Amino acid sequence: METPSNHPRALPSPRDVLARGALLLDVDGTLINLAPRPDEVVVPGSLRIDLEALLGAMDGALALVTGRALTDVEELFAPLRLPVAAEHGAVMRSRPGGEARRAVLPAAPEPWRRTALAFAARHEGIVFEEKPAGFVLHYRLAPDLGDPAFDLLASLVNTMPDFEILRASMAWEVRPHGIHKGVAVREMMREPPFAGRLPIFIGDDVTDEDGIAAAEALGGMGYRVPDDFPEPEAVRAWLTSLLAGAHDPAT
Repeated sequence: METPSNHPRALPSPRDVLARGALLLDVDGTLINLAPRPDEVVVPGSLRIDLEALLGAMDGALALVTGRALTDVEELFAPLRLPVAAEHGAVMRSRPGGEARRAVLPAAPEPWRRTALAFAARHEGIVFEEKPAGFVLHYRLAPDLGDPAFDLLASLVNTMPDFEILRASMAWEVRPHGIHKGVAVREMMREPPFAGRLPIFIGDDVTDEDGIAAAEALGGMGYRVPDDFPEPEAVRAWLTSLLAGAHDPAT
């Protein structure tokens, strides 16, 4: 892909992205601004419009790759039913509006969930987030409690090797071992309409590094907020520019 040089790291041209690329986009902190609580984020209406237009322009080769549960993604981006790798790839849908399939995974033991919920109830600012196969403790509202939250989860997970703790953005996630965005990217890129295109992954935190590495290993590109895009608004502006640039002979 040819790339312009007016960016911290060169971005592919709009025509190349639309004709040959596959956009793989993290959600929180990449497409949309972070919020104190995961249920307080806002998806701009203009983003939905651009994603729908890009989906058509790229023959469906655009997917959200997120740690969120599929139900959260569907609610946030309704009425769109985009291709998605939810829960870091535990749930996959490769075609717009298609059926999602869930990997067969162990669920975190119920006593762990009760322990984490009790911790959140005792500590103001700790937010518990339920997921089908695991759960998250968010400490964005109580940064000093990040280490105690980790210690609690480690005391649980260390007893069961099928699970691991993932460091996210001001949060700790308990999830089944071996599920990550790198696996999700590789699986997505094997299926139509992604197969044969070059993956372009954009993310913002440590949970996205596996996805970026996989995209690059497949001959594609990986970009980060804030290294390559200063903020989610810049990512959204770039997506808008892809649609405008597709009709500009100079791009």
